[in-house]
Amino acid sequence: MVAPSLNLSGQLHRGNDKSLHWISRSESLHKKDMNVSKFKVVVTDHIIRQDGLDLLRAEGGEVVVLRAHSPDEALFEAVEDADGMMARSVTVTARLLELAPKLKVVSRHGVGYENVDLQTCTRLGIAVSISSDANSQSVAEYAFAMMMASAKNIVQSDRAVRANVWARDNSSAVEFHGQTLGIVGLGRIGSRLARLRSGFEMTVLVYDPYATDEAIESCGARRAELDDLLETADFVSLHVPLTEETRHIIGRDELGRMKRSAILVNTARGGLIDESALVDALNEGEIARAAIDVFEEEPLANDHPLTKLDPVICTAHVAGQTQASLVRTSIVAAENILAVLRGDAPEVLVNPEVLENRNRVSWIIDPT
Repeated sequence: MVAPSLNLSGQLHRGNDKSLHWISRSESLHKKDMNVSKFKVVVTDHIIRQDGLDLLRAEGGEVVVLRAHSPDEALFEAVEDADGMMARSVTVTARLLELAPKLKVVSRHGVGYENVDLQTCTRLGIAVSISSDANSQSVAEYAFAMMMASAKNIVQSDRAVRANVWARDNSSAVEFHGQTLGIVGLGRIGSRLARLRSGFEMTVLVYDPYATDEAIESCGARRAELDDLLETADFVSLHVPLTEETRHIIGRDELGRMKRSAILVNTARGGLIDESALVDALNEGEIARAAIDVFEEEPLANDHPLTKLDPVICTAHVAGQTQASLVRTSIVAAENILAVLRGDAPEVLVNPEVLENRNRVSWIIDPT
């Protein structure tokens, strides 16, 4: 079996065929003739919605909920006899995994998995899943809202009024009509963002070497190389996973190619942008503004230079969080745990080569 990798759209593919390791729910979930015996799941963050936890309990699970950012010792103790883990912001290290001899699945409450030691999971026979499409609409809407807030100077105007400054000069605001939107990564979120712009008659350029022509055309977009997109777009929005291929995909050279009037939006992963280069680009006027929801190190330091720049909107990695999306994410994360405990593959399996390892899971599906 060829090991999978993530393409720029955030989709899983094997080798050259770019196919998703995606199991339809009709094939893998809720099989009536397969019962899950008593099991224990550790939930690493107390703010995860109850809907998914109730689903686990209804199947006979013992659910242990830890407070977010609990000390390592509390997490180590909790996983000693755990069968599953629902992980949000916690870092799943090799040490943690070695202390959990019964653990069969790490189910990410979200779509990123850079905080999970994937190699160790696979070696031990632990499946790693993500919550696929659960928060895609929320993130796409948030990215568009960030574009709008930045273009219209909404945050700056609010700050001025609160400071008792009635400044009616908003001449630097930008209209969306007729502008060009550049989307880096046309996955579930990028494609939704492309459709959200339809009422503004914007041109959409897409950089994603893995996206099909049909997928790009269905969004009313055009394919472009990254350099061409950066040189042309008035708005650039990032929607790719963080991998070795995409780390600092926007660096000093890329920022230098952008329009001086351009607005850069990142609701994906912090490591996609070289933050030091971004600070310099904003200070030197190489780009006009930025709206950033994710950072290389989180929580963001109080003295981080991006927080000192007026043309920048900073938010606390909240793009994927709405009432509806958090419920969906908790349910999908729980369903993924139940699927693995039944010996089935979750909807999106990050490490499909684990199917060949039966040390911890008695898989009932063909790993090929």
